[in-house]
Amino acid sequence: MNKLLSPLLLSLLLFTLAVPGHAELRFGPGPEGAGQTLDVIVAVVDDDVITRRELDAATVRAISQLRQRQVPIPSREALERQVLEQLILAQLQARAAERGGIVIDDATLNAAIETLAQSNNMSLSQLRQAVEKDGVSFAQFRDDVRRELMAVRLRQRLVDSQVQVSEQDVDSLQAQLAGQPGFGGAGGAGADREYRLAQILIAVPESASPQQVETARRQAEDVLAQLRQDADFRQMAVSVSADRQALEGGELGWRRADQIPTLFANVVPNLQAGQVSDLIRSPSGFHIVKLIEVRGGNEGRAPTPQAPMTADRERIREALLRRRADEEWELVLRRLRDEAYVEVRLPPAGSPATP
Repeated sequence: MNKLLSPLLLSLLLFTLAVPGHAELRFGPGPEGAGQTLDVIVAVVDDDVITRRELDAATVRAISQLRQRQVPIPSREALERQVLEQLILAQLQARAAERGGIVIDDATLNAAIETLAQSNNMSLSQLRQAVEKDGVSFAQFRDDVRRELMAVRLRQRLVDSQVQVSEQDVDSLQAQLAGQPGFGGAGGAGADREYRLAQILIAVPESASPQQVETARRQAEDVLAQLRQDADFRQMAVSVSADRQALEGGELGWRRADQIPTLFANVVPNLQAGQVSDLIRSPSGFHIVKLIEVRGGNEGRAPTPQAPMTADRERIREALLRRRADEEWELVLRRLRDEAYVEVRLPPAGSPATP
């Protein structure tokens, strides 16, 4: 359990830790002035609401995260809308977990927070100070961690425990990978090659009309055109991407060839470092993937005919299980969002800012 939660909770900590010199970027009421400003509702999510104060606090934390990652910060309007979508999705996951009877007791929560502190070489007291330095109460931090744990349990129940991989599936993926430059089987050419990826997703609703699909396509084409004119991919991802990694600049991290999402598996090995793909259509919308850099592997050797016979089948099986689970989870989250009643009460994009 701890092995699974550690990266998740580490990212949560990075999202809340303070960054020197960012105090001037506090938007809306801070902790010291919370009682002096009338709070308003910025979104209705089924029977719940998200308030302006919650959005302001999350936006400040997002700016902190972007600065730590050295990602250019987009306009306040674009960032706010991106952060609000993340808050909406978190709310929907929490309610789905509650409906499923998923409960994180205090003992489990305390153990997770202790693991988080240890993984960052901190005591609990130091962790608390780091969180509160950014104006986030430790009670709120505990609640955030509890929600993250609930989301992990929800995924385990709905997706991870249900995914299966057959021997035929392993054979098929092994054969597909054997001819790619990034994979030659265990010990073969390129067996250790890894790709650092990022993506931008322009979403399309599940039951979209032809007009909605065409509107999304035009937006995606415009984004792609800007990227090919040297627009910053990370900033663009934060501004427009509907992917869950948007606030990380679209980063998907390092992936071996057998870990690349199915949608990109035949595209990425043919890209050069720094290059972006053409539009890739999926049920979720239009994707643009960027190959940031490549490491490992023997790029001067071609895969040998014997490579598929010596490939690590267990590694491929695990990668296929994770790939399928990730894809199924994305579908679950998409349905949660599409089927929920959501009313966003921010000003329309492009309207004058409220004084």
